[in-house]
Amino acid sequence: MATKKRIATGCKKCSGSGYLISSESGQYARAEVCGCVTECSDCDGLGTVFSVNERGYRYLERCEACGMARLKVRRYNNAKIPWKYAGILQSDDIDPCDSSQFEAMTYIKSFVDKYPQEKGFLLMGGPGLGKTRLAVGAIAELTLKKAVECVFTDFFFLLGDLRKAYSEGIPENEIIGPLINAEILVIDEMGKGKSSEWEQNILDQLISKRYNSSKKTLVTTNYVARELLSRKDANKTDILENRVGNRIASRLYEMCTLLFIEGSDYRKSYISM
Repeated sequence: MATKKRIATGCKKCSGSGYLISSESGQYARAEVCGCVTECSDCDGLGTVFSVNERGYRYLERCEACGMARLKVRRYNNAKIPWKYAGILQSDDIDPCDSSQFEAMTYIKSFVDKYPQEKGFLLMGGPGLGKTRLAVGAIAELTLKKAVECVFTDFFFLLGDLRKAYSEGIPENEIIGPLINAEILVIDEMGKGKSSEWEQNILDQLISKRYNSSKKTLVTTNYVARELLSRKDANKTDILENRVGNRIASRLYEMCTLLFIEGSDYRKSYISM
């Protein structure tokens, strides 16, 4: 029997992870399988091998030596992570100037480690506090460390994609379906837009169908749950229930752990540069 060649733990390029984040920028972040995986002697770099069952039938299965690394890269690339947020969440990605930022990062790290035990989370707070980076960091880690199927969508851009689909005669379900069915979905900037009846219906579809099928959903929003209005930075006009409706908000509160982030908009620091 041939000796299985596992991922080289001493590989200097990938540090034994089996993947590399591409340095080429684009709309979405991309990962690639490291050379230490593509040289696998079990499958000759194909990622699959033939096996024989008890009846003598041959069937194709994932290579035990390198198949998981390939699956993780594929899941990462399918997640549609914005290029700006490429890579897993690092401790220096967020400057925890406020204790709430540190607490949110600690919780999300725990969420990834314990997955799938915990329910989703809802990151609330003003702009420029790192909410998107935290949510994207979670799915980057889940895809690259645990091969979890994840998808990122910016709600405002999703509405644009739907309008384009309508104009081209593409069924709405071709756009919405993959988001509903994903094991984990990130909805970024929920509540952004005109909050029209059509926008509410789209959001209701996403949340209600994922709620009914017990899918984990990670959400970021600049709006705040009514119960957090006593917090000093919660503007009384930015109430989540008023923005998305009590029905959607109620489901989110059951589906997600509420994480309220405070602090200063880090983007304003560029003004003085």
